[in-house]
Amino acid sequence: MEKMKLVCFDLDDTLIREIHSVMLPCILNDKEREHSLIQKQEEKGLIDYKTADYLRAELLLDLEESKIAECFLELAKPLKNIKSVVEALHDQNIKCIVITVGPKQVAKVVADIWGFDDYYGSVYEVVEGVFTGKILNYIGAEQKIECLQHFCKSNSIKPEECIAVGDGSTDIPIFEYCGKSIAINSSQRVRKSAMYAVDTEDLTDILKYVF
Repeated sequence: MEKMKLVCFDLDDTLIREIHSVMLPCILNDKEREHSLIQKQEEKGLIDYKTADYLRAELLLDLEESKIAECFLELAKPLKNIKSVVEALHDQNIKCIVITVGPKQVAKVVADIWGFDDYYGSVYEVVEGVFTGKILNYIGAEQKIECLQHFCKSNSIKPEECIAVGDGSTDIPIFEYCGKSIAINSSQRVRKSAMYAVDTEDLTDILKYVF
């Protein structure tokens, strides 16, 4: 088997639990109730996840982008030992990136806090430091692969040298693309699409499948 050179992490329900990357800025903008209503519509099948995300984006109108970095760790519920895992991977010359359907602005904060090499996410419009409520470029399941390909091309990494770690349906295409895949705290459907699966609150539990 090829020596692994990259681990690609999903964000929501993979690195952080309960409070997702779109929900967090909604809370900061005092729109938690409105977010909950959109969530219920999505869960009932009245709207798809992409439509729901565009509606959630509107809830960020007038939020200062800087508040995300200021308040992230107060609200987010991360798995244990994210930084330790990133450091362990770096010790083996394995790069780490985050790719999320959620806001790129939140992914940047995650990368800054825990030391990821790069990050990708949906581009929510910010003008003069303030969210406008619009999404300029949406990252869905297929676009996740495009993000991974962009990073791999820039770093001379082949698909078979990549490991994908995720929990949801938008991670399945990237599972199929990478040399290894690890489903974490996922549904049975997603587990079946991955090479390995683990239920845990401690991210170090994935390392036995990496090395």
